[in-house]
Amino acid sequence: MKLQQLRYIREIQRNGYNISLTSDKLFTSQPGISKQVALLEDELGVQIFERQGKHLSGPTEIGKQIIHEASQMLEIEERIKALSASVTSPDMGRLNVYTTNAIAKFLLPQTVQHFMKKYPKVALHMGTIEPETRGNALPIGPYDFSIVAQDIDEQTDLAILPAYKWSLALIIPSDHPLAKQQNITLEQLANEKLISYELKSTGRSAIDSAFAKAGLTPNYVVTAMDAEVIKEYVSLGVGLGIIASVATHQISDSITVRSLEGLIPDCYAWICYNKNIYLQHYMYEFIEKFAPHLTRTIIQNTAHLSKKAMMQYFDERQLMTYQ
Repeated sequence: MKLQQLRYIREIQRNGYNISLTSDKLFTSQPGISKQVALLEDELGVQIFERQGKHLSGPTEIGKQIIHEASQMLEIEERIKALSASVTSPDMGRLNVYTTNAIAKFLLPQTVQHFMKKYPKVALHMGTIEPETRGNALPIGPYDFSIVAQDIDEQTDLAILPAYKWSLALIIPSDHPLAKQQNITLEQLANEKLISYELKSTGRSAIDSAFAKAGLTPNYVVTAMDAEVIKEYVSLGVGLGIIASVATHQISDSITVRSLEGLIPDCYAWICYNKNIYLQHYMYEFIEKFAPHLTRTIIQNTAHLSKKAMMQYFDERQLMTYQ
């Protein structure tokens, strides 16, 4: 049994059991991966993957357990390498940050700029990640950190830290009667056609909760996950939009923005990482630059807490709110 074989089966799972995609991600050949998987199955005497013709359809029952154990072994290997690298080359390495387009565009640039100036020998990779549509869980992947504005369910090996709070804003075509008002009520919004986030998103949950508490029902005519899509339909006069305030910083002159502070509660965004990875000192610094309340000491003292205990701890501390 070789670590490379274990790495192949883990990556096959991460890539939806698509060997072609896995080979592209690992910069190797499909036949090479297939051969090593077959050799591992022969050695173990069990089938790790179910097959439909030449394609893999998923893991067998024993395959699920094998992949889980393989992942734990590979995490130990990665921790050992990271631990030694923290001594031999503390200012060199790679940092993978997966986040949403809005966070990458509006909130991360200053942190990234500071980080790259201080650690020019650290390769920073930024990718896009969204919580699973079937629930508020993060998909398994080779990320160091994920930063998401969506609420995240507890997962056994996932540290979930509150990164900041974010507010919602109303965007209105400038020729709409409500654009002339400074203070807009939920009652007025309940009588309008609304455009906002899709069901189950954190922003949408906050909006619906505020309307429900007021005994009102919002009328959504269009829903989308991308704030840019919502802006476009508002500019076309389809309805009034409710989006994250940070997404209103770059907006057309034909649209008027009104704060919804006091009407709709602020939402939390989270920075998450696998508890089994070894955090290099430059990783701690990246987190603290982005979320100043998350110092190395605070992270080490709270990362093991349950989400409920975590929120009780941070209720007494000031988090940055992006508006």
